[in-house]
Amino acid sequence: MNWNEILFWLLKSGLFFFILITACAYYTLAERKVAGFIQDRKGPNRAGIWGLLQPLADGIKFLTKEEVFPTQVNKVMYLIAPAISMTCAIMAWSVVPLGGQIPLPQWLQDKTGLTFLDLQIANPDTGILFLFAISSLAVYGIIIAGWASNNKYSLLGAIRSTAQMISYELPLSMSVVSIVILTGSLKLSDISASQAGLWNIFKLPGFIAFCLFVVAMFAETNRLPFDLAEAESELVVGFHTEYGAFKFALFFIAEYMNMITMSCVVTLLFFGGYQVPFGILEGHVLQSLFGLFSFWERFCSSLFYSCG
Repeated sequence: MNWNEILFWLLKSGLFFFILITACAYYTLAERKVAGFIQDRKGPNRAGIWGLLQPLADGIKFLTKEEVFPTQVNKVMYLIAPAISMTCAIMAWSVVPLGGQIPLPQWLQDKTGLTFLDLQIANPDTGILFLFAISSLAVYGIIIAGWASNNKYSLLGAIRSTAQMISYELPLSMSVVSIVILTGSLKLSDISASQAGLWNIFKLPGFIAFCLFVVAMFAETNRLPFDLAEAESELVVGFHTEYGAFKFALFFIAEYMNMITMSCVVTLLFFGGYQVPFGILEGHVLQSLFGLFSFWERFCSSLFYSCG
């Protein structure tokens, strides 16, 4: 691997991270807009046109707030916890393919030695296994945050969240096992490619696996009705009660990153991923672009459903 290839890979990784951060920012805005519509109010509409700069305003607010440490906390563990959650969320995203291979122009092929651009940071053989293994490690960030905060509400929230995540790992994994057996591969790109003719949700165990996966996905990401870890009436806001400013923002962003990643995964496992329906444009250069559009359309549908 020469320096051109390394630089190209770093630029691609940076672009994927930018896509993830931007998606998180505007997902929060979309969620607040939907909540406002349901509650018969306007929602955020002051920062920029139609409130489109609200995520930027929120980011500046978190960055400029005073860093406050509660008394008698373990500062090292207190700071490590949000970093663990954020790192696990980013690493899980690294194996998610956003589309098929896009042919590179000749001049870029000469510089990088690559013929196609993979819309994926890494494509390990372990694929979906790597994703769930990394996602499971996020539980350490949660339990450390609850313990290091020296607060009974934080600790109880961390225990609840940890118990919930561990409990729902089993149905989540079992639902994926059926898809892996159908496909014969752990790679998410291979799972998507195997659905060129028929989506997995329409195959025999697919619909049952999909129902299990969606329920477990909501539990893993602490969405309603599985928000026991953040029950305001009982535990204030759960394991991040004592967190504020940028430290709280890291937990907040990691949670939304996980929702985006899981919405991508459910699209790849059950709804054909980035495969264009009915073999349209098969073998054509536009197939990759239409596949990218097709993937994002299904992904946005899954993400909108998770707003509930």
